[in-house]
Amino acid sequence: MATFANILYDEAFKVVLSEPSNRRLLIKLIEFFLPGKTIRSLTLNDKEQHGLILSDKNVNFDLYCTTDLGENFIVEMQFTSQESFRDRALYYATYPIRSQVVERMKAIRELDDKRARKMDYRLKPVYVISILNFEMSHEDPNTLEGGLVSRYEIRSARSGEKMTDALNFIYLELGRLPWKQNEERKCRTLPEKLAFSLKYGHLLKERPENFEDEVLKMIFEATAFANMNEDTLRQYNAIMTTELDIIARREFARKEGRAEGLAEGRAEGRAKGRAEGRAEGRTEGSNERAKEIAVKMLSKTYPISEIAELTGLSEKEIAALGLS
Repeated sequence: MATFANILYDEAFKVVLSEPSNRRLLIKLIEFFLPGKTIRSLTLNDKEQHGLILSDKNVNFDLYCTTDLGENFIVEMQFTSQESFRDRALYYATYPIRSQVVERMKAIRELDDKRARKMDYRLKPVYVISILNFEMSHEDPNTLEGGLVSRYEIRSARSGEKMTDALNFIYLELGRLPWKQNEERKCRTLPEKLAFSLKYGHLLKERPENFEDEVLKMIFEATAFANMNEDTLRQYNAIMTTELDIIARREFARKEGRAEGLAEGRAEGRAKGRAEGRAEGRTEGSNERAKEIAVKMLSKTYPISEIAELTGLSEKEIAALGLS
């Protein structure tokens, strides 16, 4: 029997971290990513955000929070790599920024005194904090703090002068953790211990002895099944059943695609020769089946790069399927 929940999946992550009893843990996590910042209170906002116009796509954040000072935090758990992930993070950050502007515009319209209707464009800071179960590419290895954390702001390319506090991006790359499941004693720094706790905690029977920092203790307390209330536990079990079903379907798609290719290749091979048959079998029968699988995976919002890996189709072919 497992002792701790697996919060590497975004749905499980948000269920555990949005629990009111774990609000202090959420604050501690944010303070870890922003050294020196103290958060007195944190309010969870509606995770679904709507666009400014009807044609805008709605987005669902994992966790979207606001402090008593009006600062905005988007905290995301990303299990698998996604194409143009940084651009996606930037797109998500525009929602709380636009929301601030829209609210001020509404307030101005309600003023009776037209002379007071002056728009204030000053923005409260928006922080996008992403915990990634993979590695991002970096042109400069020095970008990473402790080999795991990277931070991005809007600054002058020449002097480094900060243009604004409005946009901030922080990434913790669990995929860069050098230690394996049974190597917790090799973790020396807090970032390493935090990454280890998030990546391997669900495989442990107890919290490692040298993981004494408050935020680490809180993670293991929050994810312990023994500490979960009945409703949280029910939601978690439902989520993991779905995730396991998705994993099973991925494996089925991979095996089925390969089997289809081999079967078609053999059938065609009897008529046209082994080499020609395998080639045509893959490009005709297997290719059509791969496209069917790709369409289903697109409907489930799998990343194109992952669909390409599982089906053998090119990313260009898959993108065309999404447009048809």
